[in-house]
Amino acid sequence: MLRSRGLNPQVGFLHALRPGHPALASDMMEEFRAVVVDAVVLKLVANQILTPADFVYPNAENEACVLKPHARQVFIKALEDKLNAALTHPNTGTLLDYRRCMEYQVQQLAAVIRSGTADYQAMVLR
Repeated sequence: MLRSRGLNPQVGFLHALRPGHPALASDMMEEFRAVVVDAVVLKLVANQILTPADFVYPNAENEACVLKPHARQVFIKALEDKLNAALTHPNTGTLLDYRRCMEYQVQQLAAVIRSGTADYQAMVLR
């Protein structure tokens, strides 16, 4: 999404620059973290769709805890369902899905950068 609007995903505003890290992608993700990813995780855990048994735990301190393959499919399906869910964009009143909202926010950021103004409006949902 960022590259399609001529933006460099490596150069962000909130996240520090470091090799291989798409800082701007991380910046843009912050608007959606709670309402998309956190909401999906909380729903899956609260409804016991995913449980501790769905994870592979590390043997060493520097290893990651990861989802088992079936659990990963469950998570991705739930995330896709959320991304396809319709909502009214709070800044425009337009009915969009979360993916289109993300695209709209990237488009708005690109327009603000090109115009040199400081009037970017984050998408805030309550």
